[in-house]
Amino acid sequence: MLSSKNYIIFIFLCFSCSVIYAQLNATPIGNAISQGNNCYIITPDLLNQSGAVWYDNAIDFDNDFTINYQNSFGNKDGNGADGMALVFKRNPAPQIGSLGGGLGYQGISPSLVVEFDTYLNNTAQEGLLADPFFDHIAIMRNGNPFHNSADNLAGPVQASNASGNIEDGNTHEIKIEWSASTTTLNVYFDCVLRLSLNQDVKNTIFSGDDSVFFGFVGSTGGLSNLHQVCFNSISFIDNLQLQDETICENDNIQVDATIPSGATYSWLPINDVSNPNIANPTFSPNSTTTYTVTIGDVCGDTTVDDFILTVLPNQTPTFNAVLPICEGESPTALPTSSLEGITGTWSPTLNNTQTTTYTFTPNAGECANNTDLTITVIPNSIPEFDVVNPICPGEFLQELPLVSNNGITGTWSPALDNQNTTSYTFTPDTGQGCVASSSLIIEVLQPTIPSFSLPDFICRGDTDFVLPNVSNEGITGNWSEPVNNQITTEYIFTPNPNQCASVIEIEIEVLPVNELELSIELISEPFSDNQIVVAVATGGDGMYEYQLDNGVWTTQNTFSNIRGCDERVIRARQINNCSIDAIEIFRVLDYPKFFTPNGDGFNDLWNIECLINQTNAQIYIFDRFGKLLKTISPRGTGWNGTYNGAPMPTSDYWFRVDYLGNDGSSRTFTSHFTLKR
Repeated sequence: MLSSKNYIIFIFLCFSCSVIYAQLNATPIGNAISQGNNCYIITPDLLNQSGAVWYDNAIDFDNDFTINYQNSFGNKDGNGADGMALVFKRNPAPQIGSLGGGLGYQGISPSLVVEFDTYLNNTAQEGLLADPFFDHIAIMRNGNPFHNSADNLAGPVQASNASGNIEDGNTHEIKIEWSASTTTLNVYFDCVLRLSLNQDVKNTIFSGDDSVFFGFVGSTGGLSNLHQVCFNSISFIDNLQLQDETICENDNIQVDATIPSGATYSWLPINDVSNPNIANPTFSPNSTTTYTVTIGDVCGDTTVDDFILTVLPNQTPTFNAVLPICEGESPTALPTSSLEGITGTWSPTLNNTQTTTYTFTPNAGECANNTDLTITVIPNSIPEFDVVNPICPGEFLQELPLVSNNGITGTWSPALDNQNTTSYTFTPDTGQGCVASSSLIIEVLQPTIPSFSLPDFICRGDTDFVLPNVSNEGITGNWSEPVNNQITTEYIFTPNPNQCASVIEIEIEVLPVNELELSIELISEPFSDNQIVVAVATGGDGMYEYQLDNGVWTTQNTFSNIRGCDERVIRARQINNCSIDAIEIFRVLDYPKFFTPNGDGFNDLWNIECLINQTNAQIYIFDRFGKLLKTISPRGTGWNGTYNGAPMPTSDYWFRVDYLGNDGSSRTFTSHFTLKR
């Protein structure tokens, strides 16, 4: 069992919306890609890739340590390559060795390497490395992957005690265990001890260096696999333990003690723990408590860690009272710190129009309750005056009273103006309590400009157009000219006396009536699922709209999804309606997409009626294997869904039709339809 002092737990803490992540310092290089949560793709499943992730956390081989991580070597066995390795070297600088059979560590020296080799390199072309036929583990040194050399310190042995293949798409548990007292390096694969090395590596490889660094490397060559590693735990980092935390009374905190290989989690005490058997419960104690977690990993090892959760009592902040204010008076900003020094914010925003209760919300971490403060707003008395009727420009204005109807004294501004509509402000004299200013608008009427709902133009010869003698505002008057529907004319409207209205001029344009020409073009192939026709009008002012089959008029001249064999009609006209509509009639070629020969007298036969006028057109019907079932003419009754008197089953059937195109040339079309029973 590992103690809480030599096992690392990756922690998620949430307190007052803050998150703390404890993790190692990693640098990926080459083709390596971080996936988050201390997991990395070392190489993607591509040829000639190499990647590495290096950690700048130092190791001293004078002390015991354990490294736990997870490897996935891809899912391709016979055609997969090449593997990964855990490398120890004397500096933290990120580095990648040779790819292919070099596994990304070849050439890194001095070094101690635990290799996980998944490819047999025993040819001159691939490298004579004396690899065994099974996926294996070996302990090498100085970046030399050749097993028949003095740099082969231990192994190779079959990596898994259960299978010669570890390229199985599964995640495998790896544990590297170093005992300083016995100078023994043990390699566990899927919880089973597979290889040991007894050697003073600190002195024989690293020349007595107290600081050695480690990383994961991997590569592919002429074959490939997806190589991945997820860091689990390491014993020689002492700054990643569960941290003591502080919360306020009635608050809570979430702790995540998840490790990749964690199988079971047990928290004590269980009081005020949302679920004591998960990795990330929420803690909500009412008093300071020490919580301990026991983690069992997939290999049966356990670790214990604890943290102190301090609970602080909540205070109630107090503030000096605020004196009442008059409505509209600017209140003094409320203090953001209470008499006890508690900081926070107020809501809602200050309101100087009505009495309001404001809530003080302490800042996160203050361990204080909300508190309320009421500011009384005294309503203002409003000076009241009689309404002054509108006047005409230059009309005499009576001086405004200096005492309101409700007895408030004051003065007016600005000076009276009998030429322009003006808003006058009454400012009360001081010493009358909460009294507000008031305003009075005296309207000086301006001459009304008559308006009429008349068109900007009419079409030549239009007999329906008239000029009304009453404007939209009810102003009566007379026009200077009678209506002329042949030429553009300017008309003058003169209002009758005593209406304070202006004389206006209106020009009505007379437009010619154009006779349009319309051409249409089918731009889609015959029998297309999306029959498209383009209409082009000419002979007018260039601003046209179009209509298909008495539908909606539109400025779009392209119509799509036209189906059926009936005659279709397109009309065109000028948008201003000063034109004679142009009309064109056309047809499209279409065919039924299905028929139902069930004898109900509806849709029992299949034919292409659009070709009924082509006497020489022929239709050939086939099953899905290309067997000719029936030859029919568009002028005939059609196919009844039988062959040699027997009903054909529900299915898709193919047809070929020989017909004449619009240009008189012979054409052939092939498609399919559905027989439904």
